[in-house]
Amino acid sequence: MKKLFTFSIALLLAQAIYSQGITAKSYMEQTKIGNKLGTAIGYTFPCKVEVGGFYQKTADFMNAQEITERFYEKEFTGMYINLPLKHYSKLTFDLNVRTGAVNGQNFAITPSLLGSYSPVNAIKLGLGVGTRMFRPTLQAAVSIKLGKLK
Repeated sequence: MKKLFTFSIALLLAQAIYSQGITAKSYMEQTKIGNKLGTAIGYTFPCKVEVGGFYQKTADFMNAQEITERFYEKEFTGMYINLPLKHYSKLTFDLNVRTGAVNGQNFAITPSLLGSYSPVNAIKLGLGVGTRMFRPTLQAAVSIKLGKLK
């Protein structure tokens, strides 16, 4: 079992080095309740659809007020899909849908519209608006392409 696990990790690393597009993201999301910090890793297919996983947690050090809501999100983890709406050479607009478990017990679907700008080929700076529990959210992100650059 240990050899199979090691082989799988080596295969994934080799695929990441020569892949179409493995992307790592770090983002901050402002919700009505407070700030959330997240990280994600995904694979971009040739048709520019990106699929991956994410983990998001409350940024306690940034939230000055005491959270008094009965239900609020401490952790949000799951998978996401980025569907291309309009792509230009350095500017892109995507529909991002994240689905997963909130606090390990509730299921959530959070759609967002994301716009991003690529100052260089491997880095994207993004801004977006979305919805969480029928309330608007704002998002800022930095993405780094880990795979082979074209």
